[in-house]
Amino acid sequence: MAKNHLYRLCSVLMAFIVLAGCIKVDPASESLEITLAVDGAGSNQPVIDGVLNPGEWDQAELVHFEDGSELFLLQSGEYFYLAVRALPAEMIAGNVFINEGDLISILHTSAALGTAVYEREGSTWRKIQDFEWCCRTRMDSEEARENREVFFDKEGWLGINSFLGNENELEYKIRLTGSEDFLAVNLLRVDNPAQKQVWPIDLVDGPAQPNEGGFPEVMELFPETWQNLEELP
Repeated sequence: MAKNHLYRLCSVLMAFIVLAGCIKVDPASESLEITLAVDGAGSNQPVIDGVLNPGEWDQAELVHFEDGSELFLLQSGEYFYLAVRALPAEMIAGNVFINEGDLISILHTSAALGTAVYEREGSTWRKIQDFEWCCRTRMDSEEARENREVFFDKEGWLGINSFLGNENELEYKIRLTGSEDFLAVNLLRVDNPAQKQVWPIDLVDGPAQPNEGGFPEVMELFPETWQNLEELP
């Protein structure tokens, strides 16, 4: 029975790559005009291990998805840290959308890590870089950590796949260049990957739409409706 359940989880998480695509809180009451927290000099930065340890995200700005799941946002120097905790707890995958001028990068975490890039083409956005998957290992090791460091050096961000850490928690470390404009985030649940939770919660464009068969070659994206990253202190 346990083996069947594990097999099911593994199968659905692999489907995430193909698709790439409780506390009661009213997310609509949370303004997008937030000021992201900045950790103080000498304070500890979050460890990207897929576990939101007690106290680790205390300095972060906490906002919520529509279903009450939690999103933590924190700037530390040149790095932007982001964490997701799905409520109720179940295995998830996630995407972080970052807009820089005429480019949008999609940072995907599920059974593996990967980055896709879209470029503005008139009123739509066309994919110019597809996902190249990395860091699939389900066991932490020195080799796995080295592979993640290589990925971070190349891609400018770091995460942990859904088999490491807590199944309902994701963590990201993103290197800022100063040219980032807007941010959106979504999470996908194992039991229903087509039904996405998105933040900001009122989005209707790409981050909120199902992507059966994977992210399309052309997407409708409206980054001006996402979170404005100029509010980073």
